[in-house]
Amino acid sequence: MAKLIHKPKKVLGNSIKLKFAKNAGHGKSSPVADLNVTPMVDMLTMLVIFLLMSFTASGEILFVTKDIVMPKAFNTVPLDRAPVIALSAEAIAMEGQAVMRTGEANEKWYPDWRLPPLVRKLKDIAREARELNPTRPFDGQVIIQSDGKVPFSVIKMVMTSCAEAGFFNVNFAVQRGPGVGVQTDPNAKQ
Repeated sequence: MAKLIHKPKKVLGNSIKLKFAKNAGHGKSSPVADLNVTPMVDMLTMLVIFLLMSFTASGEILFVTKDIVMPKAFNTVPLDRAPVIALSAEAIAMEGQAVMRTGEANEKWYPDWRLPPLVRKLKDIAREARELNPTRPFDGQVIIQSDGKVPFSVIKMVMTSCAEAGFFNVNFAVQRGPGVGVQTDPNAKQ
């Protein structure tokens, strides 16, 4: 006895007596379409893996602008989160907000090496840090991110202003450079 092979048909809804319900409503094709979610899950998995691989656990601390070219250094350590003072040839900025022009920072205008606009801004940040964490002692950390062309006298004025505002732990942001330079171990033989 031979079995006939026939084209499969819709089985769902055969028990329903209404003709329009069998045809998914008023004789039109069904507005509900099947969605294959496997490619979408694969794409989202790849996206999550990419994002996890591209971001570091420590996060980004510095926002380097195009007008600041930081010096290179051989020995570097990761920086902790602290207020950032950015020095470019044009401006001195604190946390991304311009405080004063770099050309204004000179011994003629500020013979005591303090920059009052920067000191005020730093004292505000220190006060906010103490108010937000009253049980934790103020650590006085600050990061100076300077362009290589900024004169040392300006950097010295910024450091003096930091000390005036109570920021005694000064770190300098640098780029990790190639493996050339002076040996850092004083006991190492040359």
